[in-house]
Amino acid sequence: MRRWGIRKKVLVVTLVPTLVTTLLLGLFFTYSWVTNIENLLQDRGESLSRQLAAGSEYGLFTANRSLLGTLSNALLEEQDVRSITFFSSDGRRLLHTGPGGADAIAESSLKADQAVRVTRGSSTRFVTPVHLQDLMIETMLDPDVRQSAAGRQEPLGWAAVEMSHIRTEKETYKALLISLLLVVGGVLLSMAVALRLSRAFTDPVFQLNEAVAKLKEGKLDTRVYTGAGPEFEQLESGLNDMASELSQAQAEMQQNIDQATEDLRETLETIEIQNIELDFARKEALEASRIKSEFLANMSHEIRTPLNGIIGFTELLLKSPLPRQQRDHLNTIRKSSEILLTIINDILDFSKIEAGKLILDRIPFQLRDIVEEVMVMLAPAAHAKNLDLVQLVYNDVPDNIMGDPLRVKQVITNLVNNAIKFTQTGEVVLRASLEAEDTESNRVTLRLSITDSGVGLSRAQQQSLFNAFSQADASTARQYGGTGLGLAISKRLVEEMGGKIGLESELGKGSTFWFTLTPELSGGADSNAQKDALRGERIIYLEQQKTTGLAVEHLLRDWGMVVQRVESPAALVEQVEEAQRKQEGYATALIGITRHLLNSSQYCNMVRSLEVERDCRTLLLTPTLETHDTTLSGLSSGHLTKPVCRDALYDELLLLIHGIHANSGDFQEATLPLSNSGPVNVPRILAVDDNDANLKLVMTLLQDFRLEAEGASSGFEALTKVRQKPFDLVFMDLQMPGMDGVETTSRIRGLDSGSHHTPIIALTAHALADEQERLAQQGFDGYMAKPISSTQLIDLIREYTSYNCRSSKDSFKVSEVRDTRRTLRPSNRRMQQDCVSVEESIQLAAGKADLAEELFSMLLEQLHADSERVEALWENNEADALLECVHKLHGATRYCGVPELRTAANRLETALKCQAPDMELQKDQLLAAMDRLQAWCEQTDWQQLFRTQQRQPETT
Repeated sequence: MRRWGIRKKVLVVTLVPTLVTTLLLGLFFTYSWVTNIENLLQDRGESLSRQLAAGSEYGLFTANRSLLGTLSNALLEEQDVRSITFFSSDGRRLLHTGPGGADAIAESSLKADQAVRVTRGSSTRFVTPVHLQDLMIETMLDPDVRQSAAGRQEPLGWAAVEMSHIRTEKETYKALLISLLLVVGGVLLSMAVALRLSRAFTDPVFQLNEAVAKLKEGKLDTRVYTGAGPEFEQLESGLNDMASELSQAQAEMQQNIDQATEDLRETLETIEIQNIELDFARKEALEASRIKSEFLANMSHEIRTPLNGIIGFTELLLKSPLPRQQRDHLNTIRKSSEILLTIINDILDFSKIEAGKLILDRIPFQLRDIVEEVMVMLAPAAHAKNLDLVQLVYNDVPDNIMGDPLRVKQVITNLVNNAIKFTQTGEVVLRASLEAEDTESNRVTLRLSITDSGVGLSRAQQQSLFNAFSQADASTARQYGGTGLGLAISKRLVEEMGGKIGLESELGKGSTFWFTLTPELSGGADSNAQKDALRGERIIYLEQQKTTGLAVEHLLRDWGMVVQRVESPAALVEQVEEAQRKQEGYATALIGITRHLLNSSQYCNMVRSLEVERDCRTLLLTPTLETHDTTLSGLSSGHLTKPVCRDALYDELLLLIHGIHANSGDFQEATLPLSNSGPVNVPRILAVDDNDANLKLVMTLLQDFRLEAEGASSGFEALTKVRQKPFDLVFMDLQMPGMDGVETTSRIRGLDSGSHHTPIIALTAHALADEQERLAQQGFDGYMAKPISSTQLIDLIREYTSYNCRSSKDSFKVSEVRDTRRTLRPSNRRMQQDCVSVEESIQLAAGKADLAEELFSMLLEQLHADSERVEALWENNEADALLECVHKLHGATRYCGVPELRTAANRLETALKCQAPDMELQKDQLLAAMDRLQAWCEQTDWQQLFRTQQRQPETT
């Protein structure tokens, strides 16, 4: 009702009460009239019925039909009487006068003591009993006697009068019609009055609204006169006065506008002059920006050029045999050069971002590989400070995503490097989790957080941390180094990739830097899809660093392995012994240790006990070491450095548990070009650089790869050599005096024919965002930034010449790794006898320790030959010779304390004699016992044990 207009409200107020009153009166009038008509018909019917019953007493008593017919005919003359019927005392009809003679009355309706009314559709029948009246004088004089006598008499019959409803219905319709006409008349009259009143009220309002609309349109000369009463006169007066004031205000405003327009015209002339000045300033700023970009490019070239030589020749020197002191000096030079290169890269990246020239790639990559590469690269710095460096990538995180892997790696590297830099003790943990997943757009939201236990940050430091050239405080740069650009670059990179970055920190309690990525899934194959070969294997794991243990255990359980953690070396040995006693030994023992435990005698004894006495393979997980030649690594079957990489751990476990070299194909592929006996087309390569150090470095690397390489120190010299003979690949420096690299490339392109195209790689220190695209337009096929990386150099040569080059040193290392990896025997899952018992040996030698030592030495000298002979005889199916060899070996073990070898030889000899079905199993167990005995002797000073036992009886 709030949105109703005034006219509608006036109509409702006037019509609703009138309509309600009229309807109520009409209903009351109609109901009263119809009720009176029905009551009148009922009273007349009952009265006529009583009169007929009194008049028909004699006729019914004497059964005089003529008398009854006369009464009936007389009564039919009455209005609304339709028919007359008489019934005998037994309910039979005696006489019926009028229509409807076929209708009968039920016996239940004929009551002796009262009149009955029977209603039908168009009529009502009134049935009255007829009693005989007592005319005796004494009876008439005594009312009580007369009443009792009448009560005892049965009725003579019944008289029925049928009254028609036709006239009653007509009267009813008449009453309804009259009521309806009265109601309609009242409603029409009310509507006429209401409309008249509403117009008298609303017409002035409409006139006022129209006047207001005209004033709104600007017709300020509008005036309104309604003549509708004193209330509207006040409103008219106020509206007219307002129109007059608005007209006056408009005139004043127009005058002010004219004045303001004049002032604005003068201001515009001033602004136009300022715009001209700003245009000149903008051109100067653009020119300054161009000069800055050229300065950055030139400075990048000038700084990277000597760095290229420093880093390159340092790496070459490190590959050569050097004294430890000189190697330390070279490592210091290399680290200092890398720090300087990092600073230059940060400045150039920041310049790219500020100039809006940063271009992100969109290629498929595996997130876990990126994380592992960063952690392995930064592990030496963390382990040098005794920090626990761990990555935790949860199972629900998709591995194959689309994006820029180089920039993601750069952000992770910056954050992890900062965490290591500002953490003195404790751990640095990288966690990757899945926050959200959108199946419609095939995108996910990933959260990567780096948590450290370092110095922490205050709120004031957190507010300015992501600003350029900003660090926690002024002393930070002096203490830890750096430019303060890492976090600023990371923030801009994350925002460019559509994510967010932030931190949570408390002073003195460490920090957590996090960032999110919203990449699209690439749909590649899952890296863990085929890693089911270790499912169900049981592993026992000892780890001193809690978070590393959690990460490794999480990875092992993801592969379906059963992992049992222990807290100490003694508990590990006890658990392995107990499991072997139950014939359910562990497949491998994982032992994670820290730097200060590398030379622990307890751990050495534990590994020796597991490997030799329990025949259980061990895998060491150690921090990054300067050399792998440690006591523990020499005792254990396998060795990996922390943080543990998935593929390396899986391959090592596969070798230790099943004896399978998972990456043997990779070694063969790597050495294939070196071992290829067919002719190989070695590419001819030209290196062009005006800097002697850089040119010498490139030539040294190429010659180390056994390539046919030539050098040129200028563009003219390079062009002369290209004219003399064709080259398969050219490395071209850009900035050279005289003819620069771009002009030289253009002239070489003019020498190319349709059958020969010379690939030219730009060798420059420029690192601006649009450099690659501009170089491609200038005729270059590729781009390699300084300082030169040997890995990138190999990739470029392989890409453009299809030649898989590798240095002689690398090939030697590959073949060395391939040859030295011996086939390992899986762990023994069962409890076994001791490998060697010195006491038993002395006892078998009649208590003479020197004789026992001599017998044991004779057994060892023949053991290796016997092992090879047993294998050869088994392969050639020479059963008799094999039985003779085993029998001889069994006899030798009877005089030495070698319980395990003696039992194995006895079982194989028995199986050979009986042709038992488990001969092959017994043969394998004998060879395993021989291998264990040899391993025990190599790792134990057994001569000293015999001599110690010899001195003990003498002292006693």
